[in-house]
Amino acid sequence: MSCLFRNYLVALPFTLLPLFVLCQTNITGQIKNASAPLDNVSVVVYDKDAIVAYTFTDQEGFYSIRLDNSERETLKIVANLLGYESQEKLLQLKITETNTVNFTLVEKAETLNEVVLEAWEKINVKRDTITFKASAFKDGSEQVVEDVLKNIPGIEVSNDGNIKVNGKAIDKLLIEGDDLFDDKYKLLTKNLDAETIKDVQILNNFEDNPVLKSFQESEKVALNLILKEDKKNVLFGNIDAGFGTNEQYDNLLNLGLLNRKVKFFNLAKLNNIGTTSLSQVKNTGNVIISGVKNEKKIEKRNNEVVNIDNLSSSNFSKNEDLFNTSFLNSLSFTTNIFKNTKLRSLSYIVLDDIDKQNSSFTEYFIEPETIYFNEYNNISIKDIEFATELELKHLTKNNTYYTYNFSFENNTAKKNGNLIFNDNFIYQRQKNNKHNFFNHLNVTKKISENKLLLLYTYLGINNTMQRLNIEPNIFEDVFENTDSTGLRQTSSSPLNYYGIITELIGKNKKSDYALELVAKVDQDKLSSAFNFYNESIIDSLSNKTAFKKTEFSVSGKYNFSITNNLKLGARIEVADNLLTLNEKKENLFSFQPSIRLNYKKNGLGSFGLNFSYNNSLPTIQYLNENYVLKNYRTFTRGSESIQQISNYNLSFIYAFANFKKQFLINSFLIYSFSDKSYGLRSNINENANFNQYEIIDGNNIVHYNLSVSKYLSIISSSIKFSTQQSWTNTPYIINDIESTNKNYTSSYRIQGTSYFNIPINFKYGLQYNYSKGIFNNNETNTDYLEWSLESTLKLSEEWLFKTENNSYIINGKNYFFTNISTNYNPEESRFSYRLIGNNLSNIKTFSNIYISDYQSNESSFQIIPRYILLNVKYRF
Repeated sequence: MSCLFRNYLVALPFTLLPLFVLCQTNITGQIKNASAPLDNVSVVVYDKDAIVAYTFTDQEGFYSIRLDNSERETLKIVANLLGYESQEKLLQLKITETNTVNFTLVEKAETLNEVVLEAWEKINVKRDTITFKASAFKDGSEQVVEDVLKNIPGIEVSNDGNIKVNGKAIDKLLIEGDDLFDDKYKLLTKNLDAETIKDVQILNNFEDNPVLKSFQESEKVALNLILKEDKKNVLFGNIDAGFGTNEQYDNLLNLGLLNRKVKFFNLAKLNNIGTTSLSQVKNTGNVIISGVKNEKKIEKRNNEVVNIDNLSSSNFSKNEDLFNTSFLNSLSFTTNIFKNTKLRSLSYIVLDDIDKQNSSFTEYFIEPETIYFNEYNNISIKDIEFATELELKHLTKNNTYYTYNFSFENNTAKKNGNLIFNDNFIYQRQKNNKHNFFNHLNVTKKISENKLLLLYTYLGINNTMQRLNIEPNIFEDVFENTDSTGLRQTSSSPLNYYGIITELIGKNKKSDYALELVAKVDQDKLSSAFNFYNESIIDSLSNKTAFKKTEFSVSGKYNFSITNNLKLGARIEVADNLLTLNEKKENLFSFQPSIRLNYKKNGLGSFGLNFSYNNSLPTIQYLNENYVLKNYRTFTRGSESIQQISNYNLSFIYAFANFKKQFLINSFLIYSFSDKSYGLRSNINENANFNQYEIIDGNNIVHYNLSVSKYLSIISSSIKFSTQQSWTNTPYIINDIESTNKNYTSSYRIQGTSYFNIPINFKYGLQYNYSKGIFNNNETNTDYLEWSLESTLKLSEEWLFKTENNSYIINGKNYFFTNISTNYNPEESRFSYRLIGNNLSNIKTFSNIYISDYQSNESSFQIIPRYILLNVKYRF
């Protein structure tokens, strides 16, 4: 009876398990140096020259390997650890018994600048760097870098492309150690050919500022992509042309060069299969890590007054409901101008031409009776954006590091909406013209071995101009105007801001401390003019608001290491805010403390407990004195007063990561509440909503997240369980009735990936979602189930067949999507071929229910119909 039965253990677990156990041999042992056990020692088992198994020692130096028996009689066991002489021993097998092989390693003196991965290693852990061999986590169907990253343990890629490592957002995505895209790394991950990647590295305690790196530890994490050797020092790339039925197409062009002098990428994409371009250049939203806020980058964007694209989203991961024509071209490069001076540049132009079709039924649960209406929307959007960014980094001989960053963005957009509202035809026309200009200068100066000076100054200039036209005059009854055929509103919202932040940091053996001084100014304006066609401007529906905030603050921070594993940190900020709203001036003082306690121990994980109290000030969108029109039925105006909002936040975080064993845990619990808030007093009728911001009771939020990932060798699969729970209480005043809206949402998900040593493997997922809303004694709830099954059949080294099945079960309706792809990769050929069939079940519409605040919305979306697409890729 052959031990190949192990490969089919998952399919026949009970009938084959006894045979599996009988045909195994265990090898165990302990590895030490002259005085103590050694952990992280690699142990490799060879049968002649072939590797048959490998593992790593635990913290006590023990290891264990389980082998399938065969005709072999003698094995070679090799123990290897950086800094020690490699040792090998021969083992005469004892069938079905445990074999003990111990090692005592001898130290050797050597210096390595880099870690060289052996061919057999899938995961290599060296201090703060975890290296994954990309080929070990690929099934052959991956097309772009993002597809590879989704397969790496501990790396999470959200539907919008943002990347986290075990729950923590990455700070940078590097290529061969260099940053080419900054926070717009989705340009790379969604377009660069997956076949160029050799290794993926997780860099913990990452810091790209060399002065800071030599001064302190970092809490940031980054990813580094290592390219294959044949892609270095040569011009490389690929052309991927895809055309299909229903006039569908998907075309991609990559061009890159990486050598010592320069690294550059030109990435271009043209498609109409749902991949938008603007979504790839949106900032990834890097979070500020607690502790020293190094390499500061403050960028503010003004608020858009008007948005007629207020359709609810279907949350499809592949935008199956989005009809688009999108073009993208980006050029990025980095080069060393001088020995210690580096220049980086990124420029791009993107174009999205989008059509959305949506029908919805909306209910407002308000007194004296429920209001409901039907909408049939067809919105077309044309969005064009051009941007360029330059960054200079320079390190002087006296340990001073300069970073200067300049960027400019220009965006024009047209949105046309054809709407049937309760049998009335409404036409909306929106035009946007927006530009943003950013400047940043960071200076890091090492004064002594124990002192560091940080200086950051910034300048931002933004402006958004909008025009909205609505036909016919849908407010003739509201404003008693029956003569006009339509209405228009023009608006402008410029925002200028600048500031300087300086911070002195010191450290000693068990603690570090910092003193920070801040001076900053925000000048925000909102101008709007409303009128009916052929009539003059209506002053009561127009605005001219100016809001200026000047802040001077001082803060102190102190971190103390109670033990090697337990650290306490505290921060106190005192600020004086000078506010001017039109001609009214006000002075507000704030006191903002925070405290955190962290415990970290190898083998146990890291725990964090954080508390913070802060004061927030309103933005100009809460302060416009007259109504402004947001879309065809919504007017909103601001509050008459400026008040600070006190916010309290308490959080508990736990994380554990053992990448060798592929066992990861990430969880956090957050509770936040405020004493008061800028809430809405709304007057809603069948024709319009009139909203006004005013100070009302505060809200509170509880959010819990847990994810656990584990590789189970007995079934050759990785499994991940995750859940999210959220409770919110938000006060509202609707039609003069005060009430609190209570929302609860939850999701439970289990997903897995198999790594069978047979031609077929699977990815699967099962998720249950539930939401409930309570407003004014009305309770609504909805739940739905979704599942997915992806199978990959590798027929040979050249042929691969893949199916994707996704099902959504909502309110008794089952929507089943099937996609297939066949990949043909001829050996020793630069060409590869892929035949794709999307939405083969030909789903035409999709319905969903959303519960939020004081309303319920049931929407139906048009789906991209079934199509077949043939792609031909040429790599050079």
